Amino acid sequence: MKKKSLNFWINIAIFIDFILVVFTGIVLREFSVDLSAYTVLGVPRKELADLHWVLALSMILFIFAHLVLHWDWAKVSFRKHLRLGPKALAVTAIVLVVISMIVAPVYLTKDLPSRQEAKATYLIPGTSPEIVASFERGAGNGASLQNQLMNYR
Repeated sequence: MKKKSLNFWINIAIFIDFILVVFTGIVLREFSVDLSAYTVLGVPRKELADLHWVLALSMILFIFAHLVLHWDWAKVSFRKHLRLGPKALAVTAIVLVVISMIVAPVYLTKDLPSRQEAKATYLIPGTSPEIVASFERGAGNGASLQNQLMNYR
């Protein structure tokens, strides 16, 4: 396939993917978790969220392919406007990717429950006080917890 033709189809795929990501994002925002028993266009909310995730990942791949196809243009433009050579451009791109890989998990996990809250959800009412104390201390490993469970029975 010629470069122009490949570029055309990748651009079309990015456009369609973008429209679908926006549509599923708006639907997910307006379709609260409380209404997860219902469907939108026959698709349950969980499957819609999975579709949104897959579409977002595919858009990242299409954009990466688009950038690879236009790498020569990027080199010339960066050299002309920012006075960066190809090595500096590659290093800058790698640094930006690494920074985003460090920042993204922190940003994406900020609303998750703390460890204490998560541990509290796994405690069964009427559990032995020794087991509860070990959870609160955060002490022990799986073997010590297993011993306490065996003693409790």
